[in-house]
Amino acid sequence: MKNIAVVAGGYTSERKISLNSGTQILNSLDKHLYNGYLVDVRKDGFYCLYDANEYKIDLNDFSFSYNSEKIKIDFAYISLHGSPGEDGKVQSMLDIINIPYSASDTSASVITFDKVICKKVLADTNITQAKSVTLKNDEPFSVDEICEYLGLPCFVKPNTAGSSYGVTKVYDKDKLIEAVNLAKTEDSTIIIEEFISGVEVSCGVLKTSKNKYVFPITEIDTKNDYFDTEAKYDPSLTDEITPARISAEETKIVQESSAFIYDQLNCKGIVRIDFIIKNCTPYFLEVNSIPGMSAESIVPKQIRTIGKNLTEILTEIIEDYL
Repeated sequence: MKNIAVVAGGYTSERKISLNSGTQILNSLDKHLYNGYLVDVRKDGFYCLYDANEYKIDLNDFSFSYNSEKIKIDFAYISLHGSPGEDGKVQSMLDIINIPYSASDTSASVITFDKVICKKVLADTNITQAKSVTLKNDEPFSVDEICEYLGLPCFVKPNTAGSSYGVTKVYDKDKLIEAVNLAKTEDSTIIIEEFISGVEVSCGVLKTSKNKYVFPITEIDTKNDYFDTEAKYDPSLTDEITPARISAEETKIVQESSAFIYDQLNCKGIVRIDFIIKNCTPYFLEVNSIPGMSAESIVPKQIRTIGKNLTEILTEIIEDYL
């Protein structure tokens, strides 16, 4: 049987979420086909968590020693939210040692992880985006000019953080600097974006040599002011409705836009793309190149909606590379 490493953890604010996703993926692997191992990524190395013990991974060939036996990994399913997974660093390492993996390659990951670059790449396409301003490092900026250009409320976001960490919805221009400083705790590059009033939706996409899936769209209806970190992980605060309560025309546009973005950015594996729909127009928000995969996450719900289970989908992804 092939040895599959589910690579999770990391060292960002999303570490715990990543481990939850990784555990769900590990438990969903087909036990008749694969030996599954959870690999925890930390700043001091990669560790296989197995048999209630930890075994350090030899990154020269992605192996570890267990009971005097060398276990070599055949495939890596990457479940790292944030760095070093969504930014492509782990993919680069795996490419060097010829270990196939589930996610977009390094170049595609660099683009999708960096919201500023991603917006620029899609700027010359027909994908509609909200107006935005980028602040880099500690460069000076005018609160009045930003608020005049974008209007209020507006969103202040770290460029590369996920799960809404460091995000603020700003109603009063006197609160803008405070919001920028919060975002800087996650990243030195900040995006300030106009607020689009509409229906927030998310669409999962997966393309393998066997099938092309554009999953049913999920509508995100939160009791909070917006889909913040709390709302993302407290089911009592948000209804994630699949399929979304939108028109057939809106559904078609969002699914076609999602499939287009997936191809345009050279994505691989399961990707989730978020939009706000206003007046039948989807405004692109961001690409989640390694989306959450816990039982209550959006993409697993979309998979169940089409009558598939996660085990089937994971097998299709893995077999596409082995």
